[in-house]
Amino acid sequence: MSLTGKPPPEIRIEGENCPRAVVEWYQCSASKDQRHDFDLSLKAKKHLVSLGWIFSYCDKKTRWELRYKSPSGKTYISLRTACKACIEENNKDSSSTSNGSHQSLPVASPSSAQQPTSSKVTGGRPRRRKKPSDDEDWTPTSHQLSNLVSPRGGGGRRRDSGESPNAARKVTRERSSSDNPNLPAFRNPRTILSWLIDNNVVAQEAWVFCCGGKDNELVKRGKLFRSGIGCHCCDSLLTLSQFEVHAGCKGQPPSASIFLEHDTRSLLDCQYQALMMIKANNNGDNDHHHENDSICSICLKGGFILLCDRCPASFHAECIGLDHVPPGDWFCPSCSCRICNRPKCREDSSRQESHLANNFIACYQCHRRFHIGCLAASRDFAFLEMETDCNELWFCNKACEKIFLTLNSMLGKPILVGDGNLTWTLLTSLKNSNNDNDDDGYITEMESKLNVALGVIHECFEPIIDPVFGRDIAADIMFSRYSWLPRMNFTGFYTVILERNDEVISVANTRIYGQKVAEVPLVATRNQYRNQGMCRILMDQLEKLLVKLGVEKLLLPAAPNLIKFWTNSFGFAKMTHSDQYYYVGYPLANFPDTTLCHKSLKQPLMLC
Repeated sequence: MSLTGKPPPEIRIEGENCPRAVVEWYQCSASKDQRHDFDLSLKAKKHLVSLGWIFSYCDKKTRWELRYKSPSGKTYISLRTACKACIEENNKDSSSTSNGSHQSLPVASPSSAQQPTSSKVTGGRPRRRKKPSDDEDWTPTSHQLSNLVSPRGGGGRRRDSGESPNAARKVTRERSSSDNPNLPAFRNPRTILSWLIDNNVVAQEAWVFCCGGKDNELVKRGKLFRSGIGCHCCDSLLTLSQFEVHAGCKGQPPSASIFLEHDTRSLLDCQYQALMMIKANNNGDNDHHHENDSICSICLKGGFILLCDRCPASFHAECIGLDHVPPGDWFCPSCSCRICNRPKCREDSSRQESHLANNFIACYQCHRRFHIGCLAASRDFAFLEMETDCNELWFCNKACEKIFLTLNSMLGKPILVGDGNLTWTLLTSLKNSNNDNDDDGYITEMESKLNVALGVIHECFEPIIDPVFGRDIAADIMFSRYSWLPRMNFTGFYTVILERNDEVISVANTRIYGQKVAEVPLVATRNQYRNQGMCRILMDQLEKLLVKLGVEKLLLPAAPNLIKFWTNSFGFAKMTHSDQYYYVGYPLANFPDTTLCHKSLKQPLMLC
């Protein structure tokens, strides 16, 4: 059957300087198992386009075959031969421009570098140097690799990743998403697909399909890769949503309508399986802090500490602005009423009405605690009576309720920011919420994306382990885990992520205590995306949201080597001791050897 008369598939490849991908594709395409990396081949094609190569399709009657035309006009029938020609041409150009003191090495296999001219074993017949062929494994020299760059952009020099300052506050290690040092960073994108592959739930290059139409018939097929799905019909690398649109399917989320061919599991089912595996490997929950803490909740150091008589928290007297140890029962700032600042509002506990008045109720958004009796005596009592039947969701004022509703209306909805298909998304963990209905996969998608974001945090930071309980603080913050100990209680945290084509680039965690203050304890940008303004875009979008919600202050703990980065580039300032005393009532996430910084946001907008 001839394809004559039908247009060839559209070629959508933009140029990008990726010289190492050309070399690595040439090497891996010669492997015996022939399991090529689609991501790597796409990078190689992008580099060829950046050098002026032209791709076109050839009609072979039963299929379209891709052809590669070099800037010199020569056409190649495979990507491997095109990559080899590209390497040889750059090596030749480098030799012609040298001063003659260095001679370019021949393009040959390493075994032929020192070939004898004659051999008695073979009867004295001279051996000829073999010409390189596509069937040989050839390793380019460092000289050849260094010259394989795009002539655009001032020579196309690649910045050493080690020279880039970190957009997060502390980075002392770099590792790939699969912890395999043999894989270059750009081959390990942080996506849901790469997370599924790393957890051995799906296999790379597994065939998938999307069904649609009246009869729910197969519409499109493709292969799974870390960066997306390689479409079988057009050789394009697509995100999950792009593949769904390309196939004309209508699933919500897209992973619900894309299935594995070998066992017909949907990618949404695969995400749920990965989450169950992680849950099974979790050796306990976070709600086990029933004894008093052995370190101060402010400075995270030991010594002579005050013990709260209501919760397990401990404090140095000087850290909370006290000059002496108070007599009798003492409640920490997190356990005291925000109206009377006392553990009890009525001392006559024998009467039932006094006992009820001394009970506490906490705002679901700002986490501030109030005596029932203090609220009853204030003008907010009418609001209290109106909201007490809301299944544990109570808000101390209309502003906190508005903040909560606004944040939850944004969850999981990507917002386009700037150019280059960048999106900004707000996430939070809902698996412990009152919403147990996940028929549409909403919670599963959210939890999966949070696990991908946690991978970025773990990639950029040294392990952040609590010195007393051995908890992974980054994971507890990411999944908003509860603890009775205030400094380990991370409920109310949201995660903001910056993505491009489903790949997570930057991550930040934030918690909003009403309109008074918000905190951002962790900010991270992947190494290959630093110095490109990604952290700036993420923080700008977060600050715009906080201003919209009327938040007045933003707090951030900075590592010593990055205080200047946050103060000079982002407008933060180091907090004084008097400033810190003002926020002791908020259970802020804190880390050892960090300096708390703050920033005043723009004039908050009035919430109607």
